Amino acid sequence: YVIFTSGSTGRPKGVVVGHGALAAHVAAARECFAITPGDRVLAFSSFSFDASLDQLLPALTGGATVVLRPDEQWEPGRIPGIVARHGITVANFPPTYWAELAGSLTGASATRLAATLRLLILGGEAIPPAALATWRRHLPGVRVVNAYGPTETTVTATVHDVVDAEGTRRVPIGRPLGSRRALVVDTEGEPVPVGIPGELLIGGPELALGYLGRPALTAERFVPDPYGPPGGRAYRTGDLVRRLPSGDLEFLGRTDDQVKIRGFRVEPGEIEAVLA
Repeated sequence: YVIFTSGSTGRPKGVVVGHGALAAHVAAARECFAITPGDRVLAFSSFSFDASLDQLLPALTGGATVVLRPDEQWEPGRIPGIVARHGITVANFPPTYWAELAGSLTGASATRLAATLRLLILGGEAIPPAALATWRRHLPGVRVVNAYGPTETTVTATVHDVVDAEGTRRVPIGRPLGSRRALVVDTEGEPVPVGIPGELLIGGPELALGYLGRPALTAERFVPDPYGPPGGRAYRTGDLVRRLPSGDLEFLGRTDDQVKIRGFRVEPGEIEAVLA
């Protein structure tokens, strides 16, 4: 299949994903999210976004029920009623939308959510710490997963189970999902030590085949994986991360956002995290 993504340049890129990569991802996601035939999964995202695949395929292949969002806008405050009415057990939202939901929670609306919801998946952008604290206060029993993944790595590449100890710090993007490998490298492609920022490379059988009709761009972004099996490939995400002592990855920003001041490399993402 092909999904178009604008990326940082604004020019749409058709990302070609093979059925084998998708099948491997779906199996891993189904296991990670512990999907069972008793689940009722909300398909919230538009079908034009690859996040919709995580809301459809793990559920359908696991025998669960999918509840489709109609072609209308839902105010975040309506979600507790919708979850209660349809018995939703798994929901996946963009963090900005979800933050509005978290901010609108009351004792009554939280009770409606807690009656059936067991898993909340967030992805696509950073999780606001304040919203997370509010959500945890109202719904401590709901599992929360932070999901990260460029389209080129087939929907979700890394996951992190959010814990109460996250506090006000940046929520990690976690560890590779399925058979993927995560490498953190410097500008020369060499691995960097724990705690040192570098570009995130993702390898494994779940990678996309490349960009539709753009062989030069494919060769630039999908490179040989020096630490994988013979013939293995890795996708250069262009994302700046660092590996924490726990082994989890922390997203810092984009590599093209780096600046140097008096010869010292400065990461704007780190400054933003402190100011926030």
